Amino acid sequence: MKIEKTPRYHRAVKKIIKTHKLTQYEIEETENTFKIYYLDPTLHYKSIRCKKDKYRYSIRVPNTQYRILMTILEDTAYFVSLLNHRDYDKNNKDC
Repeated sequence: MKIEKTPRYHRAVKKIIKTHKLTQYEIEETENTFKIYYLDPTLHYKSIRCKKDKYRYSIRVPNTQYRILMTILEDTAYFVSLLNHRDYDKNNKDC
């Protein structure tokens, strides 16, 4: 599966790395694992019920509270944002 990263995702990654909440290695390892085998149990891959975006999914950065929110169309995953659990719930509340 191909991965495309949105500008919002890049900004979130830079901010989280700058504040030392996650390392670049942890994020890249999660992306690589998703690219190789997206059903890996450590990723907790799941679909999200959303009226606005019927193709919304999320994966978890292993052993953290952070999730990568994405939209999957055909064989491409568009990484939308990297969020902690609280922001993730807010983002998907009124979906």
